[in-house]
Amino acid sequence: MEGWRKTRRSRRTGGKRLVTCPRCGFRFDLSYARTFACMGCPSLVQCSMVKCPRCGHEFPSPYVR
Repeated sequence: MEGWRKTRRSRRTGGKRLVTCPRCGFRFDLSYARTFACMGCPSLVQCSMVKCPRCGHEFPSPYVR
């Protein structure tokens, strides 16, 4: 799974909601995390947490009001 780390699309903000993991510093798109890191979680629709796809650390989403 090295291909997703080398993509340059994550550096552009455009309309994406970028999040930085406070533990490992990995910067990723929120929808990417919801798709891959949160796969199988039953509370995906109402969840206010974000799970880092690299280290698995779970932290509050900066986009939840």
